[in-house]
Amino acid sequence: MKESFKIRMQLLLVVSFFVVVCNAQTEWSLKKDKDGIKVYTGKLTDSKFNAIKVSCLLNGSLSSLAAIVLQPELQPEWVMATKTARLEKKLAPNHLYYYAIASLPWPMLNRDMVIDLLIHQDSITKKMTIQANTINQIVPDIAGLQRVPFSNATWEVTPIGLNRIQVVYTLKINPGGGIPPWMVNMFIAKAPLETFKNLARIIQEKRFQVQQFDFIKN
Repeated sequence: MKESFKIRMQLLLVVSFFVVVCNAQTEWSLKKDKDGIKVYTGKLTDSKFNAIKVSCLLNGSLSSLAAIVLQPELQPEWVMATKTARLEKKLAPNHLYYYAIASLPWPMLNRDMVIDLLIHQDSITKKMTIQANTINQIVPDIAGLQRVPFSNATWEVTPIGLNRIQVVYTLKINPGGGIPPWMVNMFIAKAPLETFKNLARIIQEKRFQVQQFDFIKN
């Protein structure tokens, strides 16, 4: 029983850390619906790992969310299992590279990754899109860590009123290191729920509510 619980916790920590864009044809199945956060899973034709989609309303502005994701060092506050994250290079006010490590229980190796993060807004609809893709050759592989071989993420964020946004977040995962897909798929919905519960809490804090950016119109 203890060993089974330990395995479940390890898989939850892996899943919480990595995000990837999903095929538009994915058929979604609702797995979690709590505190206004819905988590779906879906099978993909090009991966044995299930995809994930999160849908929720957040009490914050587009700029509030941008302020959070553009400060990768804050990820331990809200992204489940993140041990540390740091800015590697700022390319523009809306574009950066960052490095992050997920802390996993022994005997699994901690995972690390380098992400290319870009924010874009449609000038007409005001819809904001956040892309986060793995990028190679920025940080050398580090002994004792398992580099994530592939990860992308897409946030589609729509303002629906004063200080209110609709978020649709899609993902799939290949954490590397030989973890069987069927094991990850069994527990894949739990970690995104916890991560977005944390995000829903901190986005309401004053330090984010007062943020403004020249490249975003709320």
